[in-house]
Amino acid sequence: MNGSIRNANVCVIGGAGFLGSHLVDYLINELNCRVLVLDNLISGKEEHIHTKAEFINYDICEDVESLTDILKNFNTEYLFNYAAEPYVPDSFERPLHIFEINATAVLKVLSACKAAGVQAILQVSSAEIYGDVKGKINEDAYIEPHSTYGVSKVAADGICRVQWKESGVPVIILRQFNCVGERETHEYVIPEIISQLSQSNRVELGNNSFRDFQYAGDAVRMAVELLEKGQFGEVYNMGSEDGIQIYDLADKIGKIMGKESIEICQVSERVRPWEIWHLQSDNSKLYKAIETRPNVGLDEALKRTIDYFYANGENWAF
Repeated sequence: MNGSIRNANVCVIGGAGFLGSHLVDYLINELNCRVLVLDNLISGKEEHIHTKAEFINYDICEDVESLTDILKNFNTEYLFNYAAEPYVPDSFERPLHIFEINATAVLKVLSACKAAGVQAILQVSSAEIYGDVKGKINEDAYIEPHSTYGVSKVAADGICRVQWKESGVPVIILRQFNCVGERETHEYVIPEIISQLSQSNRVELGNNSFRDFQYAGDAVRMAVELLEKGQFGEVYNMGSEDGIQIYDLADKIGKIMGKESIEICQVSERVRPWEIWHLQSDNSKLYKAIETRPNVGLDEALKRTIDYFYANGENWAF
């Protein structure tokens, strides 16, 4: 046990983003935490930060000393790092920028946490590190990332594990599979499908790959318990353990939106240079560490996401 987060002082880096804002809501509404959000608002939005959270517009690519001072002044006990440039196609055009944020800045965060005496850190990684693996993927699967984004996450994972071994930095690595839910980023595949189908019965997509989608609200609840109970220096996969091919996903979304049939067209500009055809989590290791299980299935998660889209004036949060 790494201690209970309830009533604690918790810093969420990236707390204005999709998953980060869900986490902040849960920490404040359900666990009575005092929460500090650090976010540079490049991809997040300040209006999605809980009104009871403290907020500092901060870029973790800045110097370690300034971040250390912030964490010390807040008396930070626990820290979640959800900060990332998560949209994989961006890494095709800006690989150095992606690596700086997703890898180099992680070392700065760990160094600041150590200096500030933070009790436990959750570093959020990605299933993208695995590349193409058949069947459910466990933590021992061969790692062959298919993008600079994936490479940057491999590097961050390695930094975390080495920092635990070398310096005793109390960090746990969460390899998060795909998520879905309210306030999702417009560039991702599910918002893209919903947006297109709100205008017509035709949807333009890339390859018909297979993905594992977990509801965001479930993901953050499970992440909190993992930080409380997981082993430092260890890596844990997290997803729904189910999965669906993207074209079937589009058809499912269409039916939820009241469309009897849709036309799916593959367009070259949406095809990745090096596709990952199958991503599906094996949560066995995670479920040995935590008791929380997902509550929301894919159909309900999609419905909530569609409802959010319409309630938000047919717009996405980001």
